[in-house]
Amino acid sequence: MTHRPPAVSDLAWDADRARLLGGEVVELWGELLEQLPSLPAGGRATAAEVRAAVTRDIPHEPLSMDELLTTLRTIVLEHATYTGHPGFMAYISGSGTIPGAAADLVAAAINQNVGGWRLSPAATEIELHLCRWFATRLGLPAGAGGYVTSGGAMAAFVGLKAARDARAGWAIRELGTRAGSPLTLYASAEVHHVNTRAADMLGLGRDAVRAIPCDGELRMRVDALRDAVTADLAKGLRPIAVIATAGTVGTGAIDPLDAIADVCAEHGLWMHVDGAYGGVAALTDALRPLFRGIERADSIAFDPHKWLYTPHSGGVLVVRDMQSLAHAFSIDPSYVYEDKAVTGRGTDLFALGPQFSRGFHALKIWISLLAHGWSAYQRRIAHDVALARYLYERAAAHPQLETVGPAPVLSIACFRYVPTELRGDPSAEPYLNRLNERLMAELQLAGRVFPSNVVLDGQFGLRACIVNFRTEAADIDALLEQTVDIGAALHEQGAARHETATSGHH
Repeated sequence: MTHRPPAVSDLAWDADRARLLGGEVVELWGELLEQLPSLPAGGRATAAEVRAAVTRDIPHEPLSMDELLTTLRTIVLEHATYTGHPGFMAYISGSGTIPGAAADLVAAAINQNVGGWRLSPAATEIELHLCRWFATRLGLPAGAGGYVTSGGAMAAFVGLKAARDARAGWAIRELGTRAGSPLTLYASAEVHHVNTRAADMLGLGRDAVRAIPCDGELRMRVDALRDAVTADLAKGLRPIAVIATAGTVGTGAIDPLDAIADVCAEHGLWMHVDGAYGGVAALTDALRPLFRGIERADSIAFDPHKWLYTPHSGGVLVVRDMQSLAHAFSIDPSYVYEDKAVTGRGTDLFALGPQFSRGFHALKIWISLLAHGWSAYQRRIAHDVALARYLYERAAAHPQLETVGPAPVLSIACFRYVPTELRGDPSAEPYLNRLNERLMAELQLAGRVFPSNVVLDGQFGLRACIVNFRTEAADIDALLEQTVDIGAALHEQGAARHETATSGHH
């Protein structure tokens, strides 16, 4: 006789218990939002201190509700770096929209696997619809669309996989990369390293990405690109793609996209645009002219969790032809057989990218756009650019500050602290680099503002990237004031060491 196992329901919380925990979490969320302006953007605790505060052994029996909430409070209010803090201007990390956070709860609650349409009908259709809207805003033709990824690194991988498979010239998915001539790609010397890592993962090797020199504005030199392609063709190599950057990570420089598209058209190359940071600006009416030629791309990567401010993680790859993704990723596993003529179901996204299991990342992006409206986004993105220009101009006019790199095109401004008596002294450069390195760390530890860094032409500078809808001119003023105050204090402590400073950075 078959034994029927008894029910085991320990993990199945009922709706009332879910409401209780959810309500407490929403209260904690509200408390965070109220306290955010007065919290330090980043903490001073060491790794050992954080580890001791937030980790604990997994218990055999469940924690009480109070214990769970105490654990969450410690994480949320004591040991987080607050990318939504008005003084957070480091790296390129958006502030996180309120509607997006709520949408993430909904996405987790319905727990869709957006790999198969039958497992995620609404989620799949929303993702496809959202990406078609992005493609339209970018000027791509009918048939364009996209795929939501975890971020710019995965978007680069997916886009360059499509490029490799479309331009290799042989059945590379079946035969691999050794079946033909070595494949080459081209990108400016300022390109983000996720692209060279993608070349590594695709079996091409990092050396397959040719670093093309930049002009004085840190944009790819098209003459040097032409020369590099011609030289590789003469060697019997097979150029397949150019990676044009729409907003470099260091300064926000935009490559000459239209001229690069001409080179791609002449040689039959795939044009991939790395717009992980700046690509969102190309969606706006005011800033779109800076990106002329982006509509000619074969693929475009950009990150809503950067300049659409949505919660992590959510990147997007838009492609000119959705069939290019199917060509690069389609498979036909027997265990997901379906006669769609009978079921009427739609596109299975597992066939358009590397993942089978995929979360509903598109919801927080879509709901944020619906909740705020596109006009509000366009105004705020333009405001971020204005704030960067304000910072750059104030730094340029200050007797103890210097600008680093070109004036802002997008929302990145770079500068450094230079004591008045050391201005124009080439021998002081090693000391100034060390001084500004220490200054960046002290600014972050102080907590009111949180910049990152850039290194250009051997100069270590402070870098503010404004992709934060809470940042305003008062926060820019605070950054500059603290830079001068802390810089002067550090210089006073280190001035005696300047005389014996050794040459060379580090």
